[in-house]
Amino acid sequence: MPHGKHSRVLLAGPLAFKLLNPGFRANARKEARFLRQLRSTGMAPRFYFRLGRLLVMERIQGTPVRNMTPDQVRQTAPLFLKVLHQLDGLGIQKEEAHRPDKHFIHTPQGVRLLDFERARKNERPSNVTQFVNFLDRYFPGIRKLGHAYKSSYDLKPLLEFIRAKK
Repeated sequence: MPHGKHSRVLLAGPLAFKLLNPGFRANARKEARFLRQLRSTGMAPRFYFRLGRLLVMERIQGTPVRNMTPDQVRQTAPLFLKVLHQLDGLGIQKEEAHRPDKHFIHTPQGVRLLDFERARKNERPSNVTQFVNFLDRYFPGIRKLGHAYKSSYDLKPLLEFIRAKK
């Protein structure tokens, strides 16, 4: 059964059952709230219900960033940046975008984000800039544009930089 620091996940057919460890009930409530808010965006799993520390949601099948080749990361980077830009626009700070290894999934339908238990509302979220820090190993020099993004929230220069480097 896959597990992280705060939870265990059971995958069964089309469902994912996430059980947060004792003491993390508030995290379960918070994740449920963000999954409900993101339902119409398609960027997160469909949320079905919460029962105490247990969350029941859609199982996302695809390739996590940690299992991608460098070329696959380069190919999917614009898709992830667009989703993270959308998340920034909603004022949601996901956290962990600088370590997307297992929570950023590429599926045949696009890209999806998992694990919103640490997410929070923020007037100036930095999901894109966090992900740009990760991307710097695949696109050297992109970090400078990430700093510019933080002041303008304009995604176009980042996407053009990536397009020119492919």
